[in-house]
Amino acid sequence: MNKADSTASRIIYILTWIFRILLGGTFVFSGFVKAIDPWGSLYKFEEYLAAMGMPVLHTLLITGVFALCVYEFTLGVSLLLGCYRRSSPILALLTMCFMLPLTLWIAISDPVSDCGCFGDFFIISNWSTFWKNVILTLMAVWLIKFNLRATTIISPAFQWLGIVVSLAYMMVICFCGYLFQPLLDFRPYKAGTRLIAQNSHEDVNEVDYVFVYEKDGQRKEFGIDDELPDENDGWSFVERKQKGSHKSGAEGTESDKTFRIWSRDGEEDVTDEALGRSDCQLLLLMPSMAEVSAATTWKINALQEWATEQESEVIAVTDGTQEQIRNWEEMALPDYDIYTADDTAIKEIARGNPAVVMLKDGIIEWKSTLASIDADKLEAEGEKYKPSVIITNPSDTLKRLTLIYIMCLAVPVAMSFMPRIRNAYSAYRKKSFPKSE
Repeated sequence: MNKADSTASRIIYILTWIFRILLGGTFVFSGFVKAIDPWGSLYKFEEYLAAMGMPVLHTLLITGVFALCVYEFTLGVSLLLGCYRRSSPILALLTMCFMLPLTLWIAISDPVSDCGCFGDFFIISNWSTFWKNVILTLMAVWLIKFNLRATTIISPAFQWLGIVVSLAYMMVICFCGYLFQPLLDFRPYKAGTRLIAQNSHEDVNEVDYVFVYEKDGQRKEFGIDDELPDENDGWSFVERKQKGSHKSGAEGTESDKTFRIWSRDGEEDVTDEALGRSDCQLLLLMPSMAEVSAATTWKINALQEWATEQESEVIAVTDGTQEQIRNWEEMALPDYDIYTADDTAIKEIARGNPAVVMLKDGIIEWKSTLASIDADKLEAEGEKYKPSVIITNPSDTLKRLTLIYIMCLAVPVAMSFMPRIRNAYSAYRKKSFPKSE
């Protein structure tokens, strides 16, 4: 091989490794940030399908979210480690052949504000997403041609083990993120954040709302300063839209979002009244009241009893209609006040339907899905305000699972390098200590 061929071969080798790292790393990152917050991915899927007019069952949709997270992460790991060097780039290219026209449609039609490909961790515009996918597609094409020229980190005999470990890790991460809360919280309402700025009542006019009313099948929007129509004239309230938000000027523990609570009819802002009555409050959040099962009422009632013993006030916040609220009251017989809020704002605070948030002096102390709360622990005594009584710490769970995953993945890597180290040592011995004739 002449010098020019040697240089070209080295350049190809280096570029192959660079593209393998970039393409594989993107898939790993995309799958991981979706998996730690599967509820966020679920909401994004629902937005897409609503824009297409294709409603899908919740169970089927969350299964699709799990499958996408596992697929992206595992494919990324396979590319990074050089597993299945022929098939992995082909799968990546097939994926991009699907994603490229999809993201082009999203960029042109703009059905959602962002694609959600990197969850809430990193939000990019729809056109940036499309051009990013163009680059990834070109990398996949390169790897199909040259990936065999770069070495593999895990030997072919043990590659299946790395894939199985990655599959199991992602499945557990998805399950924990869905059952509890995002294992890493990138949203504005983290634990330790003040839900409502202390000066929020002074800044309420800085947020622009539009109220939608309907009469004879025709809908009309009214601004916050407009005179709202009289329901006795045949108008019915449909929804309220938030047109803008302000950044709180308070100290760093306050959210830069504006969360407002409204009366049951959705016409009167009662944020200060609802959240300022008690030093300790338990919020029951139901972004979709119609989908809350009647079987949850017994746990909600047990949770209310527990909160009362902890001297905590319970209020419910939902995006439900007045009819849905009345149906809920007939079914659950609640002993707590029910307010309304925008479903998007409710979903930003906590994941789950229902979700539970504990406030202490207006600051989020902990949050959880109702499904993950152990009803038996609600009867624990002498554990006032301690989250460990009824919930699991998501960040600690992620650390433990990731540590276990790294240790398990290190096994096939170490087994793959043992023969290489032995061969390198043998070559060194032969070179340094040649046998005498």
